[in-house]
Amino acid sequence: MATSWADEVEPRFSRAAPHDLAMWGWMLLRAAAAAARDNRSGEAAAMLRHARAAAVDLGRPFTMPHVGMIHPFSEATVTMQRAEYAMVRDRPEEVLRLSKGVGVEQLSKTSGNRNRHLLDVAHAQARTRRYSRAVETLARIHHDAPQWLPHQRYAQDVVRLIVERRRTLTPAMRQLAEVVRLPL
Repeated sequence: MATSWADEVEPRFSRAAPHDLAMWGWMLLRAAAAAARDNRSGEAAAMLRHARAAAVDLGRPFTMPHVGMIHPFSEATVTMQRAEYAMVRDRPEEVLRLSKGVGVEQLSKTSGNRNRHLLDVAHAQARTRRYSRAVETLARIHHDAPQWLPHQRYAQDVVRLIVERRRTLTPAMRQLAEVVRLPL
C-alpha cells in the first residue's frame, strides 16, 4: 500500500513543495521497511535512495502536523531507516557506522523513531559483543522514555541476548531485565 501511495504522490523535484517531498519520503520509508522485511533488498535499497534524495532536497527537517505526522522527515530519519534495514540484514557494524550520522542528541527524547533507532544501536552493540555499551544505550532509553521501553518486545529481545551471552550479570543488566519483564 505504501508503495502505491508513494507512486501516486511522487513529486516532480523541480516544482515540489516541501510537504510533497516530505510526504513522498515518508511513504518511501514505510515501503522500504516492508520490502526489507519481505527480503526484497533491491526494492528497499532503491526506496531508501529516493527517500534520501527527497530529504537532501528539503535541506532541513520538515514536520507535517496537519496530516498527523508529528515527527519530522529529514536526512536523520532516512539514516535511522537505513540503520534498521542494516539490522534486518544482520549487519551490526553498518548499524553502528550509520548511527554516528543520526545526531540523536538533537532528537526529542520521547520520539518513537529515535528510541527505536537506539534499540537497533543496542542490538548492534550486543551482536558485536559490546555488551556494556548496549547496556548503556538501553539505560539511556529507559532514562529518557521510562514509560515506553517496558512495552517494547524488541528491547526484551536485546536484553535477552545480552543476558544469555554473559556469565555474570551486573546490577544494570538485572535492572534492565526487570524493566522489560525478562525473567532471569
